Amino acid sequence: MNTGQYIKYISLFLMLMLFRQVAAQTTDQADLRTDRILLEVGNSRHEFGDYKGAIEAFTMAIEMNPKLGLAYNNRGISKATIGDDSGAIEDFTRSVEINENYLPAYLNRAASRYNLGDYYGAIEDYGQVIGMDPDNAIAWYGRGISHLQIKYLVGACEDFNNALDLGYDFVKELIDEHCR
Repeated sequence: MNTGQYIKYISLFLMLMLFRQVAAQTTDQADLRTDRILLEVGNSRHEFGDYKGAIEAFTMAIEMNPKLGLAYNNRGISKATIGDDSGAIEDFTRSVEINENYLPAYLNRAASRYNLGDYYGAIEDYGQVIGMDPDNAIAWYGRGISHLQIKYLVGACEDFNNALDLGYDFVKELIDEHCR
């Protein structure tokens, strides 16, 4: 951690303490500001590799504002980072329930489903992203590798070629290996 990052982390922590005191004494408006501070504390903790601390901060933000979908998504990322893909899927699902158009939550849930061997679930989530954003090369690639896992080579090759058309050049190797 460099000095600038440390100062940012400490500043966010001190702001959190101040807002906690204010929130305990005032209205729900203070709670709305506090949830954003907690979200930033969680983001900083995750950035610095303190994933459990990040999960705690995101959980506190969620307790302050249960409709803060971004906090669920980011907590899911921290959970996935420490290997809790099942818990991550729960958080990504809640994020999608709050905002059904939030593409990162679908992408993150797809990755966790893939990690757990739920390739059909991953294909479904990547398909949701493709339906909303057909130019999302990551979704085409992810769905392609998920198709590959279930031995659906036609689908995998179509997806890899779409990813390639969108500039995801490293799929050339997968195309050469599986689609010729």
